[in-house]
Amino acid sequence: MESAIERHNRMVKEERLQAERVRTDGGGSADIWKHRAHQFRPKQDEHDLVIDLVADLAGPYGKVIDVGAGGGRIAIPLSYRISEVIAVEPSEAMQSVLQAEISHRGIRNIRIIPTSWENAEVDPAEVVLASHVTYGVQDIEPFLRKMGQKAARRAAVVVFTDPPQNALAPFWEYIYGEPRLRLPCRDELLDVLIELGVKPEIIELPPQPPQPIGNPDEAFAELRRRLFIGQGNPLEKRLRAAMQALTIERDGLIWIKDAQPNQRSLIHWQGGSMRATQTWI
Repeated sequence: MESAIERHNRMVKEERLQAERVRTDGGGSADIWKHRAHQFRPKQDEHDLVIDLVADLAGPYGKVIDVGAGGGRIAIPLSYRISEVIAVEPSEAMQSVLQAEISHRGIRNIRIIPTSWENAEVDPAEVVLASHVTYGVQDIEPFLRKMGQKAARRAAVVVFTDPPQNALAPFWEYIYGEPRLRLPCRDELLDVLIELGVKPEIIELPPQPPQPIGNPDEAFAELRRRLFIGQGNPLEKRLRAAMQALTIERDGLIWIKDAQPNQRSLIHWQGGSMRATQTWI
């Protein structure tokens, strides 16, 4: 019988293999966030309930390890509420965006650890947070175990109910003639945590509303990258046809037709509460 951990890892592997099988972009950039990192900088007028919740869990004198900190959407505003943010981020493009924001705002209590969570050497903190990171983790058990081990109070994950790439599933089927395989999300993660002996607490967050892809040129380039279509490949013609069928233009921006809000949850648990590793038959 397949365990929850095995199912999670299998879903990640199969989704990745599907992408590798169809891609015509030569493998893409070594840094997959190179062209999108600027989209993950904090917005001046944006307030996320996650900031309040994590700050409360950590306390004003606490520290938070932000796993996969990206461009600082959480790390930057959180730094004004707690003692220190340790931002673990492997992408050089994301690191550059985050460092620019830190310098621009004169922030002194964010420390960037430029590596993956699996390889990061960090001291424990009151809270360890991974926001929208777990979907593509290839070996989920040690990832979550390390979060629990490094969390003096709480480990927390922010996760969608549906995969982040779910909005692009109609494009995938239009172009490649097959359904896009799902990445593991909220339900699969909960199953893994329960299997590891954790009693997770769940806080439902406001859903993420649909977002525009960009202006017509930006949208085409973005979709081409995210659908792994090489520049000049004949599939570009099918992509343009898919955009005509599946998107609408409003105020100069391209939106996906019939896109729905994606429910978010903050799942948190007591640090150090996982049971010992088990062998599943």
